[in-house]
Amino acid sequence: MARIVNQTEGSPSPHVNPGTGAYEMISGATGPITKAISRRRSNRRQWRIFECIFMLILDAILISAAVSLAYWVRFYLLLNSPVVRALQHHLLGNTPKPLPPPDPQQLYPMAVSMVIGLIVIFATRKLYYIRLTGSWFHQAWIILNSTTIGIALLIAYYFAFQNSNQLDQSTTFPNSRLLVPFVWVSVIVILCLGRLIISGVMGMLYRLGLGETRVLVVGSGRLGKMIMQHIAANPNLGFSIVGFLHDMNEPPSDFGRFKMLGTIDDLGLAIRSMQVDEVIIALPSNMNQHAVRSVKMCERLGTTFKLIPDLYELSLSRIDMETIEGIPLIGIRQVSLNTAQRIVTRVVDITVATAALVLGSPLWLLIALIIKVTSPGPIVFKQTRVGLNGQHFGIYKFRSMYQDAEQRKMQLQTQNEAQGPLFKMKSDPRRTPFGAFIRRTSLDEIPQIINIIKGEMSLVGPRPPVPREVAQYEEWQKGRLAIKPGLTGLWQVRGRSDISFDEGVLMDLYYIENWSLRLYFQILLRTIPAVLFSRGAY
Repeated sequence: MARIVNQTEGSPSPHVNPGTGAYEMISGATGPITKAISRRRSNRRQWRIFECIFMLILDAILISAAVSLAYWVRFYLLLNSPVVRALQHHLLGNTPKPLPPPDPQQLYPMAVSMVIGLIVIFATRKLYYIRLTGSWFHQAWIILNSTTIGIALLIAYYFAFQNSNQLDQSTTFPNSRLLVPFVWVSVIVILCLGRLIISGVMGMLYRLGLGETRVLVVGSGRLGKMIMQHIAANPNLGFSIVGFLHDMNEPPSDFGRFKMLGTIDDLGLAIRSMQVDEVIIALPSNMNQHAVRSVKMCERLGTTFKLIPDLYELSLSRIDMETIEGIPLIGIRQVSLNTAQRIVTRVVDITVATAALVLGSPLWLLIALIIKVTSPGPIVFKQTRVGLNGQHFGIYKFRSMYQDAEQRKMQLQTQNEAQGPLFKMKSDPRRTPFGAFIRRTSLDEIPQIINIIKGEMSLVGPRPPVPREVAQYEEWQKGRLAIKPGLTGLWQVRGRSDISFDEGVLMDLYYIENWSLRLYFQILLRTIPAVLFSRGAY
């Protein structure tokens, strides 16, 4: 998980106000705090400059290596390749005379021009302003576009200034049209691989707390909570959350792992006391004046900030923007699944569910036998759950509890360890010894494959709640019933029972509002390590 930072070494500690439950800052001496903040910002600027210079040098080395690789493939691997010569003999009926490769020194002007040209294009396209982690696809896209532009300029140079003799030793550098696509491919592949490796290394350093960015979130509504969740779920981005400021629209309290450090009026004190590097302002649309004041405060204190607009509770990923003569126009894309997407997900659901049912049948029969032998009662437990659009259906699970589990539940309500309408206990006495094992490994969920085949569930989606829980839902929480329930979901792969109910519901809503085939398969693949390591399962 991402690092949730409460205080920095040498910084003042927050204490809890008994009246409001908010964390207040003990300011202490202003001088040492100001010096510490100034020193930290100076170090961050120096680190950023070093990062840009390092990437410039690395790109220059990688571009040179890519040009050399293309030259070697073209003039050493292919020029006199036995395979190529055999194909020429087979197709043309003659064996061409072996040709000596051009002098490698003739490659230097081309390599130098490619290095300088591409780095200038990269800088113009702001490649070096992009964060190295969490944006590999964006970086790869810029590299692809920029390299294509560079190669187009190179082709124009070939036709304008080079003669047509492909192996004329008098040319400035080897004039081979076949060399151009090799350079294009090798530059893109090597630079993208280099960025991928650097991203992985930086992600590891960030996880260790090196070079991290201390973030304060202004806002305790749905938007602010969702931002904190996604930052915490992606520790490789290098952000550590110091806490959030309450926006006074809800009762003041912590949000799961995230600590409330006060109200939005305490922004200046929180920035100084917690040595905040960046502020994310995520206030509802009816608090625009507070958002403006927060921006002014950040500017006055010299803290970088990001402002997230709240467009009437709409998902930001659905916003479609265009401009007409400089006037921004905002549209909202529909989120409903189209026919093709429904067919693909249904085919995947049936295929994977059927394969799991058939291939895993020996294990499922063994589990059924152990349940039957170790405790009295049915092997499969059927329970009424709430599915798509509030429709009830019967869910199937391997029985993991004693037969009187539902009767004993009322006696254990005072020991409930879950927040919201859920009931969870790490050491639930209603479980059988073998039941505790199959719940921890999620094997008790296997019979739900039948629900998937029947079309009542999908492989990925919000977990289906029981009617009693739905009766306690707040209006915004009912949004998780807008899609077919799933065997696994975003909530499950990010911690399951270790995550509070409200956090989990927000994750379900995020999946619904940002549904895509990519996210569907991403969650499906991430379920495997989540099950193997039993994260948050009990």
